[in-house]
Amino acid sequence: MRRRRQPIRALCLATVASVVLAGCAPILAANPRFATNSGANPQGQPETTQAPTGPPPVEAPKNELAWQDCTSRVFRDAQVPAPAGVSLDCADYDADLDSINGASGSVTIGVVRAKSVATPSDAGPLVMTTGTDLPSSVELPMWLARNGTDVLKTNPIVAVDRRGTGMSGELDCRDLFDRQEMFDQAQFEAGDDPVANLGAIVQTATTSCTDTIAPGDSAYDTVHAAEDIERLRSTWDVPTLALLGVGNGAQVALAYAGTHANKVSRLILDSPLPLAIGAEAAAEQKVKGQQAALDAFAAQCTATGCPLGPDPKGAVDALLAAARAGQGPGGVSVSALVDAITTALAFDQSGSRAALAGALAAARDGNTGALNDLVNQAETLRHTDGQFVNSCSDALNRPTPDRVRELVVGWDRLYPQFGRVGALDMVDCLNWPSSTPPKEPQNLKTPVLLLGVQNDPIVGNEGVAAVAATVINGGATNRRIIWQGTGHGAVTSSPCALGPVLAYLQSGNLPSTDTYCPA
Repeated sequence: MRRRRQPIRALCLATVASVVLAGCAPILAANPRFATNSGANPQGQPETTQAPTGPPPVEAPKNELAWQDCTSRVFRDAQVPAPAGVSLDCADYDADLDSINGASGSVTIGVVRAKSVATPSDAGPLVMTTGTDLPSSVELPMWLARNGTDVLKTNPIVAVDRRGTGMSGELDCRDLFDRQEMFDQAQFEAGDDPVANLGAIVQTATTSCTDTIAPGDSAYDTVHAAEDIERLRSTWDVPTLALLGVGNGAQVALAYAGTHANKVSRLILDSPLPLAIGAEAAAEQKVKGQQAALDAFAAQCTATGCPLGPDPKGAVDALLAAARAGQGPGGVSVSALVDAITTALAFDQSGSRAALAGALAAARDGNTGALNDLVNQAETLRHTDGQFVNSCSDALNRPTPDRVRELVVGWDRLYPQFGRVGALDMVDCLNWPSSTPPKEPQNLKTPVLLLGVQNDPIVGNEGVAAVAATVINGGATNRRIIWQGTGHGAVTSSPCALGPVLAYLQSGNLPSTDTYCPA
């Protein structure tokens, strides 16, 4: 016998009615579909939002500085030709003297912007700083004269001078005698204690300079240089910056990432040193770099049959020995000769080796004109009062005078060409007010591109590995580009190193592997 089925429709209607009454109101899904006379046709897919991946883009400034053309002047002062189609504009802005420690007042920061006829009008800038190594406003035209114009095809470059250097209100706080004595390391003063002789000069210079910059005598270190870059970012009203730091400028850029990690869209650190490196360790790395650069120079000189003859290193050593004995060519001091050689190898990549070899060979034969030019160039580029103030403000864990005396002897044996001068260099900062190291980056999301030079006579070649560890500890990935040449700054010297920088600047993505670029 078949069982009678219950009326299902009546039961369903009653159930729906009870649900509506109990719920008081229907709940509709997002982007609902409604039944119509034409049927339930598709009404579109639910909207979805995907968060962007990778570093943020490099944005153009919303508020521009008061730029004025300075193309001819800047290229002329740097003594390099202006590439066709490249223009330079100069400007400045005010930054707080000491927002960290509370001293009132302001300082003027000078900047130079490079563009070319190919630079897109809406492109964001690459902000560049070389710190105390030499003014950024000098390094920029030198770079453009070599290979930097390739960057301008996609982005302008804005070079920022450190306080008291270049176009940033250049300091004048030492008298001519003290400045010259420090450049010569008081070599010609009477007495058999070079540390004491130089220390007496430095004490006077330190007092004069700290009085000149008061109340900002603690406001010229790496941390304040980083805050000057932050003022530029806020003036431009952009969320992030693309930063390129070279040498001491790499420390400034890394210090900026330490306090403003979320405001960095690109971070390129070329020839860096660790933020907390001590004065003695930094000095020894430099001396090692000078020795390596001299060896590379001598090898190339031999291979090309340069004017120094079959033993170029021996010829250089003989000149240095004569200068130490007070019989240098033209009466030049040993420290002045070392600075001339170092500066030529580090910064003048357009034939510097041939020019340096010629100048040294001529000086050996009694013609000191070309060597005097190199000495004057070294003093002008690397020994200004602003560089003295800033570099001493950065010097951490300085040795005692007695420790310097030990190093004068010990390094002279270990590094016979440059060790003694490198040890005495540390005397310059022994009396400067102490400072604290910048904060290392934390929660850094932007991948970092690290570059180095095998034979770097300014900072040596050991900093890249140490800074890579800092970056990893800060939470970011990195890749390394090492140029196996001689100079200071891989990106400014090697087309091979520039290629990965250009790709990273555009995409924010690091190369898939580390790269070694041939000399």
